[in-house]
Amino acid sequence: MDPSALSPQLQKLHGGGHFYKKVNQLREVLREKLTEVYRLEQYDVFMVQSVSVGLAMLSHLLHKQNISLSLANHQHYQPIDMLFPHAVAEGRENSGVQIVTHVNPYTGELNRLHHPAKGIVVDASHSFATNMHDDLIKQGSIFLAPLHKHASVAVGLTLIAVRPEEYSMLLRSELRLFERATVSETPLTMALETINTPGWQPYNVASVDAIDLWLPDGERLQSIGEPGLPFCCFKVPSFSHEQRKAVKEMNGSYFEHSGTLRLSRWMRGKHGRPVNCTGSVFEDISKLWNIR
Repeated sequence: MDPSALSPQLQKLHGGGHFYKKVNQLREVLREKLTEVYRLEQYDVFMVQSVSVGLAMLSHLLHKQNISLSLANHQHYQPIDMLFPHAVAEGRENSGVQIVTHVNPYTGELNRLHHPAKGIVVDASHSFATNMHDDLIKQGSIFLAPLHKHASVAVGLTLIAVRPEEYSMLLRSELRLFERATVSETPLTMALETINTPGWQPYNVASVDAIDLWLPDGERLQSIGEPGLPFCCFKVPSFSHEQRKAVKEMNGSYFEHSGTLRLSRWMRGKHGRPVNCTGSVFEDISKLWNIR
């Protein structure tokens, strides 16, 4: 890029046109490291700011090929649910490409990816870099995953992985063009610092078993969703103010719109080495419901 693209003040701060060259170099180094660490050799890897931005880009690029992107018929992350229709009206466009949320963030439900997973775009926010990672990279055709969640690499970066044999060179070239315009230097630097830290562990290997117990008030508390995730969810229609306050201190969340409680676990490790954290979830449940 021509140095004159920056104002004189910013040229002094960032070194003129060298800023863009440096960002491109950082991105290429990070792309190579992410591909190796997360075993993405079968994919072309792109980076943007967020899952929502990435999906908006894909929607635009598919629309240019007369293909509409819509939501599969299950629950999705609320911001994404607001961005896309659940169904596309019949017309000139092919509505066969759907967004599938691999692991539901509110219930832990696993929406299985049947091989080959063509015709779907996967939101892998809660499966990438977890014990579900193998299922994702073996079955996925194109998926998006934020690098601030279970990968814990950096804030402000989302990975888009595309199998080159299943999507056109044009779509991938345009994704590369979008990528160059959407990622700044800071998150790339943060990501590389994290990855290059001695002893860094790339996966959240926490695993929680199915839970089924009776509470002191006679209510039954059963986990919903898929066992083996780094969190478990419960249907809890009534949750007091005190409990909501306490759960925030436990790395948990209460989702009022779905009436569900999520208790999350974070355990850094290497691929294929899950750590059972069910016992600590029982401890949190005991605190929330004063079980002695």
